[in-house]
Amino acid sequence: MKRLLLRAGLGLLAMAVLAVAAAWFALRASLPVLDGRAVSRSLAARVTVERDAEGAVTVSGGNRADVAFGLGYAHGQDRFFQMDLLRRAAAGELSALLGEATLATDRELRVHRFRSVARRSLARAPAEQRALLESYAAGVNAGLASLRARPFEYLLLRAQPEAWRAEDSVLAVLAMFLQLQEPDGHDKLERGLIAAALPEAATRFVYAADPEWEAALDGSLSDAPRPPTAAEYDLARVGALDFEPPDHRSRARLASGSNNWALAGSRSASGAALVANDMHLGIRVPNTWYHARLRVGTEVDVTGVTLPGTPAVVTGSNTRVAWAFTNSYGDYQELVRLEPDPTDPARYRTATGAEPFSHVTERIQVRGGAPVDLDVVGTRWGPVVAHDDAGHAYALEWTAHDPAAVNLELVGLERAASIAEAIAVGARAGIPAQNLVAGDAAGHIAWTIAGQIPRRRGDTRAPRPSTDPEVGFDGWVEAASRPVLVDPPGGRIATANARVVGAAALATIGDGGYDRGARARQILGDLDARGDRQSPRDALAVQLDDRALFLERWKERLAALLDEAALRDHPRRAELRGVLSTWSGHAAVGDAAYRLVRAFRAEVERRTFFALIAPARARNPGFRFTVPASFEGPLWALLEAQPAHLLAPGFRDWRAFLLAAVDATLAGVEADCPRLADCSWGRLNTTRIRHPLAGALPGLGALLDVPDEALPGDEDMPRVQAPSFGASERFAVSPGHEAEAYFEMPVGQSGHPLSPYYRAGHERWAHGEPPAPFLPGPAQHTLTLQP
Repeated sequence: MKRLLLRAGLGLLAMAVLAVAAAWFALRASLPVLDGRAVSRSLAARVTVERDAEGAVTVSGGNRADVAFGLGYAHGQDRFFQMDLLRRAAAGELSALLGEATLATDRELRVHRFRSVARRSLARAPAEQRALLESYAAGVNAGLASLRARPFEYLLLRAQPEAWRAEDSVLAVLAMFLQLQEPDGHDKLERGLIAAALPEAATRFVYAADPEWEAALDGSLSDAPRPPTAAEYDLARVGALDFEPPDHRSRARLASGSNNWALAGSRSASGAALVANDMHLGIRVPNTWYHARLRVGTEVDVTGVTLPGTPAVVTGSNTRVAWAFTNSYGDYQELVRLEPDPTDPARYRTATGAEPFSHVTERIQVRGGAPVDLDVVGTRWGPVVAHDDAGHAYALEWTAHDPAAVNLELVGLERAASIAEAIAVGARAGIPAQNLVAGDAAGHIAWTIAGQIPRRRGDTRAPRPSTDPEVGFDGWVEAASRPVLVDPPGGRIATANARVVGAAALATIGDGGYDRGARARQILGDLDARGDRQSPRDALAVQLDDRALFLERWKERLAALLDEAALRDHPRRAELRGVLSTWSGHAAVGDAAYRLVRAFRAEVERRTFFALIAPARARNPGFRFTVPASFEGPLWALLEAQPAHLLAPGFRDWRAFLLAAVDATLAGVEADCPRLADCSWGRLNTTRIRHPLAGALPGLGALLDVPDEALPGDEDMPRVQAPSFGASERFAVSPGHEAEAYFEMPVGQSGHPLSPYYRAGHERWAHGEPPAPFLPGPAQHTLTLQP
């Protein structure tokens, strides 16, 4: 019997070993072939794909379509699963691959019918752009087919990858609209609900800007927040409402930002403009971007980041012009409150009469389950995307819904020879509207908006009724009317998601919820402090600046609050006071004072905001309200004036209110920090960079995920860093001096865990030193593609 059991055990062990070996060999088989030759009928001439020591790619060919094929080939080899998720997310087709777990997401996104938008955009594109996308798609599919086994993610899912199509590249662009702009009109609806419940003076105050932190390039300042008088708004008179903040935390903004700037040649070491960029996005495995250099004969030599799924360099330098992006946070949507037709629920009222709702059935395929039919309800402006607690339906008009606003014109930056040409490309580009900062080899610098800007009529920051004759876009802002800033005094331009201009230019762009401006102000201060003859190394120091200038005054206020009377019989408060003495002035990994001051500010903010909007919360108990990014201005104005009529009921004075916030802050960290001195920022700000399939099998995360690491930085400083969010790339470059520039990127170039490029460069990104060259290095592998 023992022998039989032993034999059975050995047999099971052998089977397990064979299974592991088979899985390992299948995983290795999906590694790309990096050397040799491949043949394709889609090519007109030979193309080479070179990879350097960290996997950065140089694609060289005789014409742009062939180079697009070569880039697609590399993308298909290294990043196909990422590309697949990108197109499926935009189209609302994730469930066909991932099953019922993503059905709710597909329901939310399918209402935009982006697959249809992509097809119509492709149909109206110029023949040259269509040919470029077709060649790129052919390259993607050839690169995918070159793998000896399908990408490992499909092995795990037991699925087959579907071929890439030209329209899928348009979907990849639309996926960036989803990342960078709100797909559901949440912030507009929130503003409308608050305006309906609060007096006008109170709503205006809640949404006031913060001139103390603004850093507009034209020097304009918003009006200082004015608290409503007791006659206008008195919290003691609004009734017995819930003034306590909700249990949930405010949801994170779409993207707390990105940084870009340009220095004129008169202020750079090279004499050419110096352009820097770090775009802040969610960080996952693999990274959003793919580092590449594209060379088309002697006509084009462009280096930067590409988005797998598209054939263009998104940001970078072409030896004559360098350019960089940040999300502009202008107003590119209109949320319309639909007024029902009282005689026919199948119709809604407009300024010109009642119109019927349109209905399109979208079938969502669900892997392992029955398909689900979704009724997409539409209006003349766009789909119905939201309902409020009162039953009102809301339709969304959005630039992303119009095929005319989505295109491949961005590829024109590859050939721009001056900032004037770069500005012209930005005016034609069909991307989520971005702050385009550019500089050229002659030393000139400029800012404008890249992407289409709708002509809006009236104030669109909150929903307007469908019967309003001004509701809806009125075409697009013409190139001649778009805001532009060229060679400003001071020789520097910087944007960081805050308001950039005022007056008529601001009216053109609109206000989609700007950042408060602390990052932009700190960047401009850094640039001025470093003087002239700045090099790329100076730019890296600015990008890594983690000084806590924004929270400095909060630290001082908290320290003043914790006086002898506040500490009496409160040992935990006394412990906090002791920790404040260790304040480093940085969002440093080991700084407990930074973490606690930050938590105190956040607690005061949420308690103040949710008390002010208590009537709106009472009317809309099912709505998830969030704190506007600009609320620092109103908040600080209240702390300075401490008006009794705007104090949350239940507190005798503002001092009691603030001490309650202190105690809530301490209670919130108690489980993690029995000793406040151990409550370091790094314990909270530890990276969690995950692969989407890391949880598919036990232990798989150890192979796929990036090891966790405590990092410095936060949201209101140049070095933006959160556990799964931060700089998706960093570079600084002077056009014509690319060999002196640097580049950093998290995670790595390859999406395959057995590739030497899977995490190549990640440590450099995490610690900022030493930077890698902007240009790919000497070729370690060369793949030749030929017709």
